[in-house]
Amino acid sequence: MSNELQSDVSDKAPSPWLTVIEAADRARCGPKLIYREVRAKRLKAARVGGRRELRLLSEWVDAWLLAQMTIQ
Repeated sequence: MSNELQSDVSDKAPSPWLTVIEAADRARCGPKLIYREVRAKRLKAARVGGRRELRLLSEWVDAWLLAQMTIQ
C-alpha cells in the first residue's frame, strides 16, 4: 500500500507556486528582501493561511527582477 501512495505523490505535477525561500533562491537574494518588496507592493504575492505565509509565481519574481534591473 505504501508503494501505491508513493507513486501517487510522484505522479503529481510540480506546483507553479514558490515559497518565499524558493523565490529568494530564484532571485538570488535573502527572504527578508522578498518580504520587504511584497510589503512595499513592488513584488506580487498571494497570502496563504497565516500572517507570513506567502506564495509567489516564478513569473512575478522574474518581472520584479526585470523591473529592478539597471543597465551598466
